[in-house]
Amino acid sequence: MLPTGNRIQVSILVAARNEEENIERCLQSLHELNFPKENIEIIIGDDDSDDRTYELVSQFIIDKPAFKLIKITSQVAGLKGKANVLAQLAHEAKGEYFFYCDADIVVQPIWISQMLGHFKPETGVVIGITRMKHIHMLADLLSMEWLFALTATRFFSLLKIPITGMGNNMAVTREAYFAIGGYEKIGFSIVEDYTLFMSIVKEGYGFTMAYKPEVISISEPMNTFPELLRQRKRWMHGVMQSYWLTRLSLFVSSLIVPILLVISIWFPINVLSSIIQYYVLVTGISLTAVFMLKQYDLWKAALLFWFYMVSIGLIMLVNYYLPSKTIWKGREY
Repeated sequence: MLPTGNRIQVSILVAARNEEENIERCLQSLHELNFPKENIEIIIGDDDSDDRTYELVSQFIIDKPAFKLIKITSQVAGLKGKANVLAQLAHEAKGEYFFYCDADIVVQPIWISQMLGHFKPETGVVIGITRMKHIHMLADLLSMEWLFALTATRFFSLLKIPITGMGNNMAVTREAYFAIGGYEKIGFSIVEDYTLFMSIVKEGYGFTMAYKPEVISISEPMNTFPELLRQRKRWMHGVMQSYWLTRLSLFVSSLIVPILLVISIWFPINVLSSIIQYYVLVTGISLTAVFMLKQYDLWKAALLFWFYMVSIGLIMLVNYYLPSKTIWKGREY
C-alpha cells in the first residue's frame, strides 16, 4: 500500500504524560521511520505533564515539520486521561490511518509500511507486537508475557475471535474510528485501547494481527514490583471487560495448582504429572513465540515463564479485588 501524492496518509497519535525519561527515544524512532515524510504526520498530545515532557518535545520537533505538539488541558465528552488526549488528537489528524504508540515505545523504521500491508478493504484495525527492552530478567519475563499473550491472540484472530487491542502498537482506519463515533461515543475507559478495538469490531469491521518480527516495538519495562502492581491493576480492568475466553484463561492459569489439587480429591489424577504437562504446554507455546518472532534472547525467560505466569496471575487477581484505587500516571481512576 504505497503513498501517493503529497497528502497525509498516516497520522501517528502519541499521548504523553510525565514521560521526560522516555519521550526523546520515542520521538527519535518516529523521526527515523522509513516512510515518505510528506505522507506522514506525528501528533503528540502532552497530557498536562508536570515534568519536562512538553519542553523536551518542543525542543526536539523545532526543525521537524512532520511533528506537531498539542498541550491538552481540557476534557471532552467526560473523558479522562489517555482517552481524552487521543480523542482530541483524532480531530487534528489528517491521515487515512491512525497509528498508535505509547511515549515509552521505540518503533522499527519499517513499522508503518509493514502494518499498512495488513490492511484489506474490510479491515478496520491491525494489532502489532510489543516486547520489553532486554535489560534484566524481570524485563525478559514481561516480554515473554507479552509474546505469550499475543501468540494466543494471533491464534484466536485466525478463528475470527476478537481478544484485545494494544494501544502501544495498533493502527485503525480513519473511516472505522469515526464510524463508531470516536472516543467521545465510546465513553471513558481506563483501558481505552481495548474499548476502541472492540467497538470497531462490533461495528462490523475486520481485524487482523501483524504477527511478525518486523512490527515489534520495544517498550520500557517496569523496574520495581510496586510499579508492576499499579500497571496490572489497570490491565485487569481490561481483562475483566474482555471476551469470556480471556477471563477464563486468566482464572485457570492463575489457579491451576489449587484447581488440580481439588480435582484430585474426587478423581484419580496425578497432580504432579498434570502440572508437568501444563508446564510443557506453556513452555512449548513460549518457545514457539520466541522462534517464530526471532526473539532469541528470550529463550531463558521462556523456560522460566510458567513459574512467573502462575505467580503473577494469582497476584493480579488478589490485587484487582483489593478495595483500592487504580493509580496511573499520577492520577486516580
